[in-house]
Amino acid sequence: MAPRGSTSSNHIPPGDVKCTDTVIVGNGPSALFLSYLLHGNIPTYDSVTHGPHPDPVLHAKLSRYGNRPLFDATGSARAYEALTEHFHAATYMSYSNQALPLNVLLDTLVRPGADTEVGGAESRLKWSFDERRRIGHVVLGSAKEAGGQWSEDPTSTSWDIETLSYAEMLSLPGYSFREHYRREHGKVMSHFNRPTRREVANYYSAYPGAVGIASEVFSSVYVHRINRTQSGFSVKVYRKPAPSRPQCEYTIHCKHLVLATGIFTNVVPPPPIFLPLLNPANNTLSQQQQRAKPLPLLVVGSGFTAADVIISTQPNQKIIHIFKWNTTRPSPLKGCHPQAYPEYASIYRRMKQSAADSTSPTLPTAPSNYEGFPNAQVIAVSGDGRAIRILTADGDVLERTIGTLRYCVGRRGGLEYLSAELRKAVGVLDAGWVSADTLRRRVEADPEITKNVWVVGSLTGDSLVRYAFGGCVYAAGGIMADQEIPQDELVMQEATAAGRRRSGCVVS
Repeated sequence: MAPRGSTSSNHIPPGDVKCTDTVIVGNGPSALFLSYLLHGNIPTYDSVTHGPHPDPVLHAKLSRYGNRPLFDATGSARAYEALTEHFHAATYMSYSNQALPLNVLLDTLVRPGADTEVGGAESRLKWSFDERRRIGHVVLGSAKEAGGQWSEDPTSTSWDIETLSYAEMLSLPGYSFREHYRREHGKVMSHFNRPTRREVANYYSAYPGAVGIASEVFSSVYVHRINRTQSGFSVKVYRKPAPSRPQCEYTIHCKHLVLATGIFTNVVPPPPIFLPLLNPANNTLSQQQQRAKPLPLLVVGSGFTAADVIISTQPNQKIIHIFKWNTTRPSPLKGCHPQAYPEYASIYRRMKQSAADSTSPTLPTAPSNYEGFPNAQVIAVSGDGRAIRILTADGDVLERTIGTLRYCVGRRGGLEYLSAELRKAVGVLDAGWVSADTLRRRVEADPEITKNVWVVGSLTGDSLVRYAFGGCVYAAGGIMADQEIPQDELVMQEATAAGRRRSGCVVS
């Protein structure tokens, strides 16, 4: 699809109440793809262009729907379960048994065999545009640009850290990463390309304009209260003030609600013992000292974020790394192949060597600027935040001087923007801490977790972009089905909708 320019200033004026059919909370990849669907872009199973799907059983099941939209094949939990029930025993394909079957289904239709075929994973979906299926909606995200967390400034790491996923796995239908790369660089992107975070942020930022959905995508806006009403939902929204615009608050009424805020919004804060390290005055002192001689950086965490922090440091930076080490539940870094992910494999080797040397932790492991402490804990921090005492797994107490702290033990999402009644309806008790497991059981039963409320993206428990499509197709199909009317009433509906748009209300 050829890129199309933005048609909106991306500013909802303050004042009167706004109305639309669907509100999507969040502006990350899943929200963008759902907006693409709600604009009237319809997927259909295509067994002609590149031949039938490699899985003959799946091909046979989908062929029963002929040229009908894929929404018909995934219109209910029972329908998509019938399509995917053979996945666990499939012999022609290897399907993930960790992701939701619905998400696996769309992943294999978008890129069949993507994990094993270099450049041969041709889509088995055909896209068409149907204006009659277009649904009035808005995408509301607190991130400063489209892309959600991908567009947020990685303060502890570098914009130039390469992603774990290959570019193809980060692509959204309608305008692929490969197309974007060619547009930006004027050349063909190589296979197995791991783009930098900066490149991914640029891609998602460009996506709305490229596929013509920019008029419905709003950034730097905050949803702070959603209530269920007799006719749907009321959504309280505000935009923070900036030099070029005042703060504004408004209410949006909608019939359908989609939660796409993810599970990586909030960084898990360090415990109180680390407070001296977070004191602004101590941080200023640290900066002055760092200019004279770099002080050690304390990194706490055993996952990819901690590894990214270490990778982002200067070569002469001394690192003190405290991490969990459990052979039965190893660090996710263990799964990084040395050839595909050499930087993460290198960090894991350092951690493994530190664990092997834990009987003599006072001796720094190679390389000399890295000192790892498996299963250790900080038991004391000086008032100025310069000295810490570490209790090692062997019971020894060591003292180290440090300059700064990077506490990287995970992220969580939050649903504090939902009213208490809605949180209870979706099954969330602690609105401030939502993980991959929080809504998983509800979503496994039905992604429409309560009447007219859908969950998409990592809130479903599947954090990879490639596994975001199934929930979006299911939500779009349900929303569109709720709007379908007989053919002879379409003209009247379109005329009425035009009148509402002129009055500032898309859908009553």
